This record gives sequence, C-alpha cells and structure tokens, in this order.
Amino acid sequence: LVAAGIAAVLYAWAARHDRPSGRRITVFALGLVIVAASLNSPLETIASKRLLLIHLLQNALIADLAPPLILLGLTPRMRTRLNELGLHKLRARYALPAWLVAWYGTHIAGFYDWALRTGWALNIEHAVLILGGLLFWWPLISGRLSAPPALAYLGAGFVASSFLGLAFIFASRPVYPFYKDAPRLWGLSPTRDQNLGGILMNSEQTLIFLV
Repeated sequence: LVAAGIAAVLYAWAARHDRPSGRRITVFALGLVIVAASLNSPLETIASKRLLLIHLLQNALIADLAPPLILLGLTPRMRTRLNELGLHKLRARYALPAWLVAWYGTHIAGFYDWALRTGWALNIEHAVLILGGLLFWWPLISGRLSAPPALAYLGAGFVASSFLGLAFIFASRPVYPFYKDAPRLWGLSPTRDQNLGGILMNSEQTLIFLV
C-alpha cells in the first residue's frame, strides 16, 4: 500500500509538468489497484494460507499484468525523463534475463516455502516480481524496439517463462511442502491445486503476451 501510494504521488507530481490524458491516468491507476488489491484482500489470505492456485494467480497479476499497465500510463515525456535518469541503459538483452531470474528465482521451492512460513518475506517475493515485471516491459513500452525485435523479444520471454507453469501442470507430487500441509479449500488436493495453478499461470501469460 505504501509503495502504491508513493507511486501515485510521484505520478501526480510528474503530471504537473506533463498533463497525461484521462486514458493514461486510468491505465496507470488500474495497474496500481491490481497490485494493491491483490496483495491486500482475501486473495492474499487464501494465497498465503490455503491454495497455491491463488498464489500463482496473485504472482501473475503483479508480475505480468500490472507492470505494463503502469508503464503504459506514463506519458512520452515521463518515459524520456526516466531514460535520462539512467533507464536508457536497460537494454532488452539485460531486461529479459533479469526478469527470468526474478520469475524462476522467487518460485524456487526453498525460497517460496521460506517466504510463506515467515510471512514478512512475502513482501520480498512480491517486490522482486513487480520489479522484474517493470524491467521486462520497459524496453517494449519505452519504444526503443521496432516491431520485428519486439515480437522476437516477446516470443523469447513467453517461451522461456512458460516452463514454470508446465512444471506445475505435469508434476505428480506437490512442489511446495507448505501447501501439502495447508488447510484445503474447494475440495482441491495439493496436486490438483498445483496442476490448476500451472494451467492458470500459462493461460494468463498466453493472453497477456498475445494482446
């Protein structure tokens, strides 16, 4: 909530010098709402205490959906200013590996279980996913990639990230001990919960990348 509030204040400050359109304001606000709502609602309770399916949905929302909306809400002048502050150095060849490290690294079983069992470490997990998403989408939305390289970049990102969801879909045993022992909801076994989470994750990424 604090991070979303700070982002909103900074956006309002920047808007004094470069008035964004109503559409851009709406898109930016929607991105912040997705982050804040998914991490501060019953979704967070179910994700952190009951079902991996909901946790994977939550991670997909903050890593895949919210970041491009936030960046699309910036005006061209705002993006130029960010480039002047150093983001011009963030090339696609750096952004894609950084995003994949964030994506796979936060889902390593040991880290994932540690974050769930400590509670406060979930903030680290979520922050890494949000930052990774912003880094990944910046080369595209900043306009430095023409159409062919942009399509290649998206294709590489989609294929490289899809293996995580596929692993959840076809795994015959729970990957995370935390969810094996967690109270169940909706009659889902730990393995079925995991399989459905993988399907949801890959379906969500397919839709967003195609759009």
